[in-house]
Amino acid sequence: MSEPSEICLLHIGKTGGSYVRSVLRHNRDKWSQPLQLLRHSATLQNTLESFGDDRRLAFTFRNPSDRFVSAFYSRQRQGRPTYQFNWSAEEATAYLWFETAEDLALALGSADERKKSAAIFAFDAIEHLKSNLATYLHSVDALKMSKGAIVACVDLPDLDAKLPAFMDRIGVNEFTLPSNPKRHASPTPLPKLSAEAEAALRVHWAEEYQIYDTCRSIAAGLDLSG
Repeated sequence: MSEPSEICLLHIGKTGGSYVRSVLRHNRDKWSQPLQLLRHSATLQNTLESFGDDRRLAFTFRNPSDRFVSAFYSRQRQGRPTYQFNWSAEEATAYLWFETAEDLALALGSADERKKSAAIFAFDAIEHLKSNLATYLHSVDALKMSKGAIVACVDLPDLDAKLPAFMDRIGVNEFTLPSNPKRHASPTPLPKLSAEAEAALRVHWAEEYQIYDTCRSIAAGLDLSG
């Protein structure tokens, strides 16, 4: 009998990956299949190159609006309190321009070309904004072509309820939660975007929302309801 193919757990930034990885590491002795807990640099395409065309995929994903807000404030805090990653020079410049996620999103639709240019610069500067869903999953077409390789994917708000089924799909049939699982989350509640700001974000990030909708469709087909 041939060895089972690798299951590659993608780590899409700001989608609960730190939590899932901490649970898996806590239960390493219960893995029944070969798992690869991959870094942020791993994508749909380069896992194919690294692990072969029979590799399988698992990942969490998140609504782009919520992910945008989370990413903006996470990097504004330089990753604290969970991590500590100093700003790049480009990030420092971006945060001189924009103090809130609302300001940044609104600037995307500004008639002031200076503000709009600064907003586009910020999206290319701030980590987790420049590394977006398209960075990891490439495109709607690429995601659909890889649908058969996806053994588990779940939208972040559903993660707690669907964690047992998610773990079962990747070969961890019985697991316990660590006493203090890693959650790379804001220490305080984050503000919601206004309707105007979200509309501007949807125009700028149209492909992100299309990829997100495709992820939701694939997740529904996998039925991780337990």
